[in-house]
Amino acid sequence: MNDPFPVSVIVRTYNRRERLRECLQCLRRQTYRALEIVVVNDAGVDVTDVIHDELEGISFQSIRNRENLGRTAGLNIGVEAATSEYVCFVDDDDGVYPDHVATLAAAAGAERLPVVYSDVINVTFVKDEATGNWQRVKEQLIYSFDFEKDNFLLANYIPITCLLIRKNCFREVGPFDESLLIYEDWEFLIRLSRKFPFRHVRKITGEYRRRDDNSNILEQSAYPFNERVVKRRYGDDRNAAFDPIFKRTFQQQREIRELSARFDQVLRQANQLQAQLAEAHKSINRLQQENMQLRSERTR
Repeated sequence: MNDPFPVSVIVRTYNRRERLRECLQCLRRQTYRALEIVVVNDAGVDVTDVIHDELEGISFQSIRNRENLGRTAGLNIGVEAATSEYVCFVDDDDGVYPDHVATLAAAAGAERLPVVYSDVINVTFVKDEATGNWQRVKEQLIYSFDFEKDNFLLANYIPITCLLIRKNCFREVGPFDESLLIYEDWEFLIRLSRKFPFRHVRKITGEYRRRDDNSNILEQSAYPFNERVVKRRYGDDRNAAFDPIFKRTFQQQREIRELSARFDQVLRQANQLQAQLAEAHKSINRLQQENMQLRSERTR
């Protein structure tokens, strides 16, 4: 069966040759064959040999920035260079399963839906000091939510690795905001959600990998700043989103209280029935004893 449309996979990399190699190996194993791989090296060490070794026989572009432009610029450079109808994103330290692109493309389907996303698990690695090898110590599915615009204004639950986006959507909403050090994907997706519907595929197709070598330190330090930026830009919408969520939560809490009261009532009734049943057993036992006595007296 022919793949329905071409997909460009944008890979950001910076000074992580071996992790890039692992990432490209994941992409090489994709069952979806109408792929173009766009590797954006943000002025890091030369990875030309890694790219050519791992992507032999696959359509690819290798872009190396002359100076370090930052994570977000890497996304925009990759999107601009992509030649396919759809784009998706995999950072050099993350991984995707062989059916990742095929799953997303199938969800987009003949309708050519603008945005689809799957689930990924959060995998924690710890370095074994004795061997120098990285050990998987924890796997956890953190996010798996169907899309709701109101909820998405309050928290980002779509890792960028999950996404497949029709490229012409960028003409409608603009590029990723390069003034943001991190969470540029959240801010972009908020804009995107105002124009286009999202479809969620409840299937794990990849891994968001975290290591204890401070490779995620930028994310940790930039998060509070960028969360404030998102709140400031979309504060009115966020505040408006609280109202229906508050009402829904209040209704759910009321239903829980009603169910709890009903449960208590049923429990009391059950206890009463149990007490009545115990009394009935006592009466039956007493009657049986009396009956046995009567029989005994008659036989004398």
